This record gives sequence, structure tokens and C-alpha cells, in this order.
Amino acid sequence: MKNFRRDKGARGRGPRRDGGGPRRDAVGGPEREGGDEDSPRPSNAETRWIGGFDAVRTALERAPNDARSLWVEHELKHDEISRIVRLAKDLNVPVQYMARPELDRALKGARHQGVALKAVYDPAETFGEWLAGLDEERKKGLVVVALDQIQDPHNLGAITRSALQLGARCVVIPERRSAPVTPAVIQASAGAALKIPVHRVVNLAQTLARCKEAGFWTYGADAAGKPAWEATLNTPCVLVVGSEGYGMRPLVRASCDELLSVPQVAHGVGSLNASCAATALLYEIARQKARPDR
Repeated sequence: MKNFRRDKGARGRGPRRDGGGPRRDAVGGPEREGGDEDSPRPSNAETRWIGGFDAVRTALERAPNDARSLWVEHELKHDEISRIVRLAKDLNVPVQYMARPELDRALKGARHQGVALKAVYDPAETFGEWLAGLDEERKKGLVVVALDQIQDPHNLGAITRSALQLGARCVVIPERRSAPVTPAVIQASAGAALKIPVHRVVNLAQTLARCKEAGFWTYGADAAGKPAWEATLNTPCVLVVGSEGYGMRPLVRASCDELLSVPQVAHGVGSLNASCAATALLYEIARQKARPDR
């Protein structure tokens, strides 16, 4: 998180209750008001490689129909590899034994532990479609994590892992200038990126506005914000985390109902890493949700 001056004045919003493949935009330039997610969406299907014992096993168990081929390093012996190969064969996924350099190239140098799965990924719905399909009962207690141009795959993976572990329903990222879900992200998330939906949106500020119209509170992570444990955190909500170097962009920050900080000691080394801040704030949201008086 990075320090920003907090905007003065409250912003209007619709009624709230306390408690409990979008269209592709032009590349480059600042975030624009354009980008209507209600337009017909093209398929987001893409082929990707997944490496590592946990990630490959999770992918096979969670979405076997997406698996196209399992590559195994030739002559590499390991009990976990044997279990993964048996699972793939039981699911009728082709298994090929390859030289290590072939796996290295497929995973673009990411750690794979001798197994790599080629899979097709196509989100079943856009975030806008998911949001529109929520009724009031399903909104209760929901937490969404929105990331404003997080570009480090390891940060995206770590935040995705924390989001899953601490009860968030999905993660939202902008299409432009954000790390996509890659093998490195899947590994950094310990497979969490395969278990929690990661939605790409055209315009994050516009998406937050739609969330607010749907009754969500929006909280932004900002070192100049109110200490999180002094705030009353209502759900359903969206937790917005800015980029590693610059924090949230002005339009995104202005879309937040309240800015939250994680208090730190004066003799520290600056602001928290984005993934650490996200984890601390997600924990505080989960803690407040679990309070009996909520």
C-alpha cells in the first residue's frame, strides 16, 4: 500500500444493508469511463500450463474436463508423480513422458517438480453476470477482493491464496496492466487460483460502482486510511488493494466508501507489501463477521 491523501466528502450511493470475458478494451492509457460489461462477451478460453504436485493434482480433481495432456519428466521417480499419473489415467487424460527442458519451456521456467498439465480455461461467467445473479440472501456475508493493477505474479498468487483461506468469494482484476493467472501465480497461490474464481474486468472503477449499486460496501487498502480494527466493516463488501508501487489509482480510490490501514510500528521499513496488507485486512473482515454481536 502507498500513502495517498484521502478524498474529502462522502460519495453518494444506493441503499445498503448493514451486516451480514468482458469486452476487451484498448491497451494503454489511463482508466476510462467507457467499457460497458453488459455488452456481449467473447469466449475467454485460453490454454495454459500448470506445474507442481499440488497445482496439477488440484486441477485434475477440480476440472478434469479442462485437462488436455499431462507431461511427466522422463525417468523421474517420485511417489507423488505416480499418484498424479494414476489419477490422470483414471480420468482418461493423456500422459506423455518428456525431457526436462520440454517441461521447462512449457512452464516458461517456473518450478514444476517434474509434472506439467496442459489445460483449457474458460470462466463460466463474467463478474457482471455473477453479480447480477445474486439475490439478497446470497449476498449476505459475501466478500470480494478487487486488485488494482497488481503486476507481480507472486503477489497475485499470495493474495488469491489468502482470499480463498479467509472466505472471499472471488477475485477481480483489470484486463490491462495486471498479472494474469499464470503457472507462477498458481504455484504462488498453492493451487488457490484454481479454486477461487479470478474475474477480469474492463474498468475497475465502473465495476466498483456496479457493486455499490448492488448493495456492496467498498473498502480500499491505504496506509493513510482508518485503522481497520477501529472501523465497522459491513458485508457484503469489496476489499480493494492497489498496485505494489503506486497504490490505487485516483478513480478507483474515489470509488471506495472508506479507506482502511493496517497500523504499523514507527520504526518499521515503510508500508506493507500488497499481499501482506490484503491478508491482514481480509482477516479483520473475517474476524468481524465471526463476532456473535454481528
